[in-house]
Amino acid sequence: MKIDITKEEYVDLLDLFHIASWVLVSHKTTVDPRVEKLELIIQKFYAVAGEIGRGDLIEYDPARGKYRPTKALEDTTRSMEFIDEFVDHSFWDELIVRFAERDAARQAGGYEKLDLLGHEERHAFVDPFEERYAGEVNERGIERLEIVEHFSHDASTPVRTHD
Repeated sequence: MKIDITKEEYVDLLDLFHIASWVLVSHKTTVDPRVEKLELIIQKFYAVAGEIGRGDLIEYDPARGKYRPTKALEDTTRSMEFIDEFVDHSFWDELIVRFAERDAARQAGGYEKLDLLGHEERHAFVDPFEERYAGEVNERGIERLEIVEHFSHDASTPVRTHD
């Protein structure tokens, strides 16, 4: 198969591949066999950057035996902008959902009981907590979020503060 694309479209593909690669492997500490095939495809596109006059955006890392984006790619394309936006939204969404589910589970009598609820009934339990936390983080960010550790009468023995 052959696809004709312009240099500008190639740079846009590099942007897409940088985002994809970041999502696939940036959080991994070991090689994930599920993404090896996808990484090989990305490497094929990275490898031709020099041939089409965009070697400034991709460099070969001999220590890893792979091509990688340069700082120039990160500085001149929008991939990092999209990645940063995604990470920020994901952080807040997950924080809100996890706090809400924790509090709803406490009110329901535990996660097991919360998990037994039907879809609508579960939402009726969880949604008010999500709305409360969303309002809090939208208004104040992390300003009022704290880890509170309760101690028993023997101050050296902490009381469990999670399920």
